[in-house]
Amino acid sequence: MTPHEGILIVGGSAAGLSAADGLREGGYQGPVTVLNEETRAPYDRPTVSKGLLVGEGAPEFMDLRSTERLEETNITLRSGETAAGLDIDRHYLITMNGEPMPWESIIIATGARARTIRTTDGKPLPVLRTASNLIALRAALTVHRRIALVGAGFIGLEVASGLAESGVIVDVFDNKRLPLEPLIGPEIAGFLQELHASRGVNMHGNITLSAITGDEGEYVLHFSDGSSHQTPLVLVGIGVEPNVDWLVNSGVELSDGVVTDEFGRTNVANVWAAGDVAALEHPLLESRSRVEHWTHAIEHGRRVGLNIARGDLVPFTTPPYFWSDQYGMRFHSYGRRRPEDDVVFVKGSPSQENFLALFGSHGEFHGLFSNGYEQLLRPYRKLLERGASFDEACTHITAR
Repeated sequence: MTPHEGILIVGGSAAGLSAADGLREGGYQGPVTVLNEETRAPYDRPTVSKGLLVGEGAPEFMDLRSTERLEETNITLRSGETAAGLDIDRHYLITMNGEPMPWESIIIATGARARTIRTTDGKPLPVLRTASNLIALRAALTVHRRIALVGAGFIGLEVASGLAESGVIVDVFDNKRLPLEPLIGPEIAGFLQELHASRGVNMHGNITLSAITGDEGEYVLHFSDGSSHQTPLVLVGIGVEPNVDWLVNSGVELSDGVVTDEFGRTNVANVWAAGDVAALEHPLLESRSRVEHWTHAIEHGRRVGLNIARGDLVPFTTPPYFWSDQYGMRFHSYGRRRPEDDVVFVKGSPSQENFLALFGSHGEFHGLFSNGYEQLLRPYRKLLERGASFDEACTHITAR
């Protein structure tokens, strides 16, 4: 490969591989190379917290792309390699091994890494983001059958669900009053709180962690109110941060991720970004934001690849979507609730377990959250995509 020849994708993520697919689908026939930081082949990450945490035998990870498919599409995957720096003037990427790699265009799809907390001795506490994280946690759970989860986000709640059902004693600590309250509102957050408590999970809300001492088998969590909690295992689930360290001082604009427009372009010509790492413009987001969901990574990655290959730029307007499996229930979310939003339950209610809630304000329809009613999700997604009003969304079912 000579300078200015071929497209380089940094990140063997769902977004990165989908971008490669989009390039080929759009007709690009030049070289496509994907750098994959992990030594194992790219795998399906949602199963790390959703389906592989409990169970017998070694976890089996599902490859995102088979060797045969990569060969058929002529995509080169280089595992165990990652980027150390980017030269935007000479169109070279420098790998961690010091190798200069030329590029015609580059797609940044490095995703995000889990935030962690360190003990007073400086040791980082376990997180659950990668296959190696999962294998280590499963091994620890064969010895210890009690765990403290720091953070009541979706990862924490999914882990709590799986472990509680397998007989592990689970304590969840979070600085918010109710789990996920800013994201789903107090009515649904209260439902989740009661759901986990009813399954034996000890939920501790409105509590701030100040320090953690000890090590595996004898951790002590210390809180700002002076209380403490002893536990043999700790797992931290307090969100993620974008993998952009290698881009500092490169000339690519950064602000909680790689700043892009609605097409996936950065401020630097021929440099694009997709997936979790991209802070993008989107009609359903109040401001430029990152979307940290698997489905978004796939759809956004494909769109960026198509935009590069075809040249006729199409904005990415697909509503953010995620799902969460807890206690045999599957929760779905489209769009994004805003702090000032009203909530309207157009089907059921949290007290009835199954429900479909809509979020909106000032006449604008911003999102939905449901348990059950899967057959109604596609029509509401279409309403979000075309910018339907909140009134139209709230009367959609009765108008049919």
